[in-house]
Amino acid sequence: MNQLLRPYRPHRMAVEMTEREVFELAELAQLSPEYKTGDLIGKRPAFSSALAGMDMALKADNGGPEIKYRFVDAHKMLWDDGAGEREEYYEALQIDKAVYLVAYLQKNSRPVTSCSIVLDLEMNLQTMIISPLGASPLSARYVEQRVYHGYIEREGAPRPVAWRHQPTRDLSGHSMGWSYRDDMTSQHIFGSPYSIAWVILQGPGSGLLGCAPAKYFRIKEHVYLYTWVETFGSGQQGVVLMNKKIMHDVGTFYGITHGQRFEFYTYGARGYDLGAYDVARFFKW
Repeated sequence: MNQLLRPYRPHRMAVEMTEREVFELAELAQLSPEYKTGDLIGKRPAFSSALAGMDMALKADNGGPEIKYRFVDAHKMLWDDGAGEREEYYEALQIDKAVYLVAYLQKNSRPVTSCSIVLDLEMNLQTMIISPLGASPLSARYVEQRVYHGYIEREGAPRPVAWRHQPTRDLSGHSMGWSYRDDMTSQHIFGSPYSIAWVILQGPGSGLLGCAPAKYFRIKEHVYLYTWVETFGSGQQGVVLMNKKIMHDVGTFYGITHGQRFEFYTYGARGYDLGAYDVARFFKW
C-alpha cells in the first residue's frame, strides 16, 4: 500500500509571484480561449441557454453588491455594478429545476476577478462568490473569496423577504466520490463544517491528497454549494454545486496551477456516496 502513496508538498510546488506577475500571466492567458478549458470537463453537462433574453438584478444583503445583468444569448451578457455596463462571455450550467451556476471572468479587472453565481429562479434567491486573484496578503497567487447571499429582482417575480441560502452542517461527516472523466476520479471528505479533504483515486496524481478550509451552503433540499481555496498550495479556488438526488455536480476551478497556467473553467462530474459518520453534533456555530 505504501508504494501507492507519494509525498505531496504543494507549497513547495508553487512558485511565489508578485501581483504584477499574476496580472500579466492572466492577461496573456486571456488572449487565447484555452484558459476556459481545463482537465475536468469530460462529464460536464451541455451549457444552458435558458437565461438568454432575461434581465435581472442580483441584490446582496448586509451592504453587499447590487449587480444588474442582461443575458443577451447563451454566452453573451451585459452587467453593471454601478460603474457602467460591460459586456462579458459567460457560461451557465443547470443542476436542478430552475437552479443554475453562472460563471464569468471580469475582463481587464485588476485584481483579476472571477464570479461564480448560483441562481435559484424558483425561489428568486442568489449566492455570489466574487473572487479576486492577486490581492491576498498571504500570497499574490492565492484566490480570495467574498461570498454574498441575497435575492433576485426581476419583472413579475416576487421578492423573498425571509428566505436565503444558508450555511449548513448537513454534509459534515459525509464523503463523496466524483468521476470527472473515465480515467479521473477523486474523493471529497467533508470532515467538519469548516474544512474539506480530498484524495485522487484514479488518474494523474493518483494517491495524492490535500485539505483546506471550506464553506458549505444549502441551496435547497437536495442541492448544496461548497467552496475552498487551496491555501499553502497553488492557491486555486474550487466551487462545487451538487445535486444529491441525481448524484451530479457542476462547478468552477480558478487560479494558477502548479504548472504556472492561469485558468478559469467550468466542469461537471458524476457522483457516488462513500458513506458518513456522525460529526455534526460536535460542532457549534
